[in-house]
Amino acid sequence: MAKKLNYADMAAAIITQLGTQENLTNVNHCATRLRVVVRDPSKVDAAALKKIDGVLGVEVRENQVQVIVGQIIEDLFLEVEKRVGKTNANGAGKPQEKKLVAIFSNFLQLMAGIMSPVIPSLIAAGFLTCLLLLLNLVFGLESTNSTYVILNNLAQSVFYFLPVFVAYTSAKKFDTEPVLAMLLACWLLYPDWVAMAGAGGYTTYFGIPALLTTYNGAVLQIILSVWVMSKIDQLLKKALPLSVRHFLKPFLLILITSVITLTLTGPLGGLVTNYIAMFIAWIRNYASWAAVPAIIIFASTIGLLCPGFHLALIPIATTSLATVGYDDFINIWFFCCTITPGFIALAVALKSKNRRLKEIAFPASISALFGGISEPTTYGISYKMPKVYFCSIATSLITGLYAGIVHLKCFGFGGYSLTNILLYLGENGDTTNFIKALIGVGIMAVCSFVFVFMTKWDDSVYNEEDSEAENAAAVLTSVELTAPAQGVYIAQENIADPVFAAGTLGACFGIRPETDEVLSPVDGVINSIAPTRHAMTIKTAGGAEVMVHIGIDSMKLGDHEIETLVQTGQAVNRHQPIAKIDRKAFAAKQLDDTIIVILLNSAAYTQVHVDDQRQQLIAAA
Repeated sequence: MAKKLNYADMAAAIITQLGTQENLTNVNHCATRLRVVVRDPSKVDAAALKKIDGVLGVEVRENQVQVIVGQIIEDLFLEVEKRVGKTNANGAGKPQEKKLVAIFSNFLQLMAGIMSPVIPSLIAAGFLTCLLLLLNLVFGLESTNSTYVILNNLAQSVFYFLPVFVAYTSAKKFDTEPVLAMLLACWLLYPDWVAMAGAGGYTTYFGIPALLTTYNGAVLQIILSVWVMSKIDQLLKKALPLSVRHFLKPFLLILITSVITLTLTGPLGGLVTNYIAMFIAWIRNYASWAAVPAIIIFASTIGLLCPGFHLALIPIATTSLATVGYDDFINIWFFCCTITPGFIALAVALKSKNRRLKEIAFPASISALFGGISEPTTYGISYKMPKVYFCSIATSLITGLYAGIVHLKCFGFGGYSLTNILLYLGENGDTTNFIKALIGVGIMAVCSFVFVFMTKWDDSVYNEEDSEAENAAAVLTSVELTAPAQGVYIAQENIADPVFAAGTLGACFGIRPETDEVLSPVDGVINSIAPTRHAMTIKTAGGAEVMVHIGIDSMKLGDHEIETLVQTGQAVNRHQPIAKIDRKAFAAKQLDDTIIVILLNSAAYTQVHVDDQRQQLIAAA
């Protein structure tokens, strides 16, 4: 049985291996990944990140790091956010490479970041659609029944008001006003505009021609408009005096953006959307059998370079659902490439005799088959055993080819798990398409088991991980952390910073220094030094991970007001000076100069307590 993860320890370990908090400029997440932008990629220890218990894989592209953890991401992100706070979504460190591949990849990442927070609402709509089908088939609830009508309204509202959701996530991504972005989207959905647009043709807005078109379910149009809004926002911040900015900027921002939206970005986004729809219609009419296999091949290559890119293609699915009432492209691709890994993981779990692999494979199978999340299989199994990965791709391709030939359709978003299999049921209880979907599931199950059991693959990599984990656990010994300076002792609960006081980073205590010297509290090796020099971590031979944090809000100090006396990788002894501070600078800027010692991996010890009289933190292994 898989052991329960300690998310607090996991978050602390991830932050440390990412180069500590000071190296992070942006931290976000999608359904399965922690997405981080770092200042200095050289400080990221990808190998160490992969060894953290619960981490399924790591992808590093320039200064963008993705830590793949699967369905635990929400719990883990809460712990990460406690430690790093809410980082600026417009953070520094964007890739400098502007080659075509990089631009395309960055665009997909941008779209994925915008669409990712919207996915829960789309999945909820899918489940509501399944509930309606059950109520109709099992309980005979008619479509005219008030409960049916209200539930259907709830499910369909997600797609009608999708521009409002996307406006919010786009505004967060582009660092502009979320409420004004939502107002812009609501304006495009206002009944009077919808009535005007029904006539078609053109009207004028401030004398400028404006296309009469509806925007319900629109995505690209609102993303373009909010991006323009963010640029106008930046210009207005520079142009308007502070005395009038508070009330004048929102007015000018929404007014100017509204003109550009109706006359430029709205029609332009609609034009692009229409061409995409025409392309999909052409594929549907002339090459439907090849569409899903083609994108599976594409995904199996670019997915290695740009994990999570599939989220960028969700608007294609929502557009199809809104126009023709079904999706026979994106959801079918998800269907083939999500359920297949579930069966692959199940086959691996039944065939393998490796204990650690079984602990990974059984939960991964459940995650894919019933949760619709394939990353635990992909990163925890397939990428580590390439032959298994090829089994998965082959199975997905065969199923995709079958789905294209029979023209399999999904009548709601989220039809890529067994839980939502009813989304393949046709109107008025038509089971023809539903039977096709069940046959597709059968093909995935049979091919997965045949390929996995017929293929010889090496799972010894999991023996190495077991050995490393056991060795890591074996070296953990008791440790004593002594005072980092001469001065007045401050108990953990009395430290002025609530994060330290609550022990969020680990058990700790502080010293209000009476000299300028900062001392090492343990024997060990300097693991990292923050760019601002106000924090450094020390790793002991006994496995203790210790942070010395100099002052509170000390990042506000100048370059020369904290001097480090050691370097990363240097061995240090207890009581050895590791830094010097300018206490007068702290006083002049009214900053708290408390030096705090934190045992970052406190949870790994059986007992941790602080001896207030001796000014020591003692942890028993």
